[in-house]
Amino acid sequence: MSVTPTTTTTQSINDVIQQQQPTSPTKFKLFSGFASGSLASITATTFTNPIELVKTRLQLQGELQVSARIYNGIGDAFFKIWKTEGLIGFQRGLFPAYLSQGTLNGCRLGSYDIIKKFVGITDERTATFWQNLAAGAAAGAFGASMGSPFDLVKVRMQAARMFPNDPQFKDYNSTSNAFKSIIRNEGYRGLVRGMATSAQRTAVGSSIQLSTYFESKRMVMSTGLFTKDGIDAQFMASLIAGLFVTIGMNPFDVARTRLYYQGKGNTHGEKYKSLVDCIYKTVKYEGFFALYKGFLAHYLRLAPHTCLTLVFWEQFKDMFDKVEKKYI
Repeated sequence: MSVTPTTTTTQSINDVIQQQQPTSPTKFKLFSGFASGSLASITATTFTNPIELVKTRLQLQGELQVSARIYNGIGDAFFKIWKTEGLIGFQRGLFPAYLSQGTLNGCRLGSYDIIKKFVGITDERTATFWQNLAAGAAAGAFGASMGSPFDLVKVRMQAARMFPNDPQFKDYNSTSNAFKSIIRNEGYRGLVRGMATSAQRTAVGSSIQLSTYFESKRMVMSTGLFTKDGIDAQFMASLIAGLFVTIGMNPFDVARTRLYYQGKGNTHGEKYKSLVDCIYKTVKYEGFFALYKGFLAHYLRLAPHTCLTLVFWEQFKDMFDKVEKKYI
């Protein structure tokens, strides 16, 4: 005996099928994902650029036991920069840092919500550590590749006053002139110097950051001491994530900074051929712990930057979600 499906039954079946099918992100979702990541990281960068400047200079000094040691630590670096460059000196490289972080984290955090669907994450509450790790690594590598040219300029502008006699930096008085100088002296290929290392560095950092952040957030919320998914829980989870990120990423960060710094026409030549070569020579001439140069400065920058970025990211996402529900 055959049963002819009614219109209501057919409609119900179609509704179920549509609910089971993953929905593609709307254009607004793509925009809001990128915008949330960009706005969050740009806001955070305003507060953390001074310690980023100190970290960069600490990582460059004493390079392969050739360059001079100018600073005796974080406190000494802050004092000498303030004394010789004034308060404005602490925000050196801020504009390319905005471009770098806005592009990097806009692409990284914006693509994360899309990439996690490809690794099978449908609900953050049930996502595994390894799923978050894979999604974070892919998003980080993509974001770093997009933001690398701006990061290159930022590092060199922050190093310029540290090595005033280096002819490489004679035109680094603005972001646009820095770009022109790189293209003139090194060609367009100069803009992708260190890009692979930056992608590897951020893939490591992003995979650790996003996976430990969501795991830590679940852990701190389970204690009952924090608001459910509130800013206090997000803040504590970010602090924990920041520590693990610094431990895993610092060697890559030292190598990336040095690869960015070297270029044609400078006083020290091109010392490194690749990430592996840079790490090998750094350990050979300066010892293993040279890979953790600027570690404290890195954490003091990364911990608040991670906190501010991730907390602002979640707040901006909520804001855009409300806008979408109300107006779109």
